[in-house]
Amino acid sequence: MFHTFLDRNINVLPKDKQKDVENIRNQKRFVPFSDRPQYSNIHIDSFLLSQGVKDCMTWRGIAVGKCVYDFALYPMIIWENSPATILEIGSGEGASAIWMADLCKSYNLPTQVYSMDIDPVTLKYEKVTFAKGDSRGINNTMFDIEMLPHPWLIVEDAHIRMNKVMRYFEKHMHTGDYIIIEDSRGKMQSKLKVPNTLYVDAYYCDYFGVNATSAMNTILRKN
Repeated sequence: MFHTFLDRNINVLPKDKQKDVENIRNQKRFVPFSDRPQYSNIHIDSFLLSQGVKDCMTWRGIAVGKCVYDFALYPMIIWENSPATILEIGSGEGASAIWMADLCKSYNLPTQVYSMDIDPVTLKYEKVTFAKGDSRGINNTMFDIEMLPHPWLIVEDAHIRMNKVMRYFEKHMHTGDYIIIEDSRGKMQSKLKVPNTLYVDAYYCDYFGVNATSAMNTILRKN
């Protein structure tokens, strides 16, 4: 078994952090949202620096807008679950969708990525469809999702009507599909009403420490 820096230097951590590590290693993987801790091991200073200090991290020269923790987590999530369809709500500059498509291509997956935004991206890229859409009317503006093959990975990065978006997709998700609500750290956390069929994947939320991700308690899998 490969040992990490943490295994070799666990005693460097203060006792409370050692306890966090023990709890993470012993916890159940899929748990209800209501059972999750409302804090993160990543201090806000470190979190704010995690997209970059001088510039935002980029992919193919385009600002990708991911923290370094999520930049490491997404490849593992995609590798493990082999999504046939990735749905992104909030395209930004388009780099995130292209990055996920590149990951899928490197894994020899036939995944199609669909990304919508109120101001649609005009980039053209293989296996990525950019489209105009408004999450305030998600049921009227999204693609014909009934025709999209599963498994799904849904990434919500628009932060408008998140509860409506979750309810809409939850009705169409299959067991094992994922929805990730990004930037849920802070005040947004208390506003979320996560459907009881969506369980937090504690393995990924706590991979680098308790809620060491922008998706605090919101890397969600349908059970």
